[in-house]
Amino acid sequence: MAIQFDRLQELMKKENLRFFIAPDEPVLQFKIAGLYGKYDIMMHLQEDGRFLQFRTVAYLQCPADHPQLAAVLKLLAYANYQKRFVKFGWDPRDGEIMAYADLWLMDNGVTEEQFHCMLGTYMPTIDAAALRIGKTIETGIDPGEPAPPNHAPGLAVGGGPGTSPGGGTTPIKEI
Repeated sequence: MAIQFDRLQELMKKENLRFFIAPDEPVLQFKIAGLYGKYDIMMHLQEDGRFLQFRTVAYLQCPADHPQLAAVLKLLAYANYQKRFVKFGWDPRDGEIMAYADLWLMDNGVTEEQFHCMLGTYMPTIDAAALRIGKTIETGIDPGEPAPPNHAPGLAVGGGPGTSPGGGTTPIKEI
């Protein structure tokens, strides 16, 4: 069972996130701010609603001739090894670094709780990684994973169903 584009919009509204709708394809776009940056995110529904992708837009840049490229690619490979849901890519044509998360919806739709969990995983992951990747682009040295903020024992993106497992609030907010 696939997800309809209208249903994706409903899920975003339940998260209290404002978004833009692409006029010619099933794509939602929205902006968020975290502890370490501001991010532009696309949600693209593909394969007749059987495939949903979250993807950053203009996340980070590291051109092919950059002196720290080897260190950055090593970090991206390691991050992809560590992370289960969020993956990082690098486009050699223009140096774009992107973060994406994919969900196949072959025999079922996505529940509100699943969607909330996906956002609650994706947003803080790209925020922390932006700091780490950015420093590696600057210095060629991976500073490691930033320490989690003390004031956020859990995550609650937007105003979605329930609260986070820890009951805390997220440093991620809509912009």
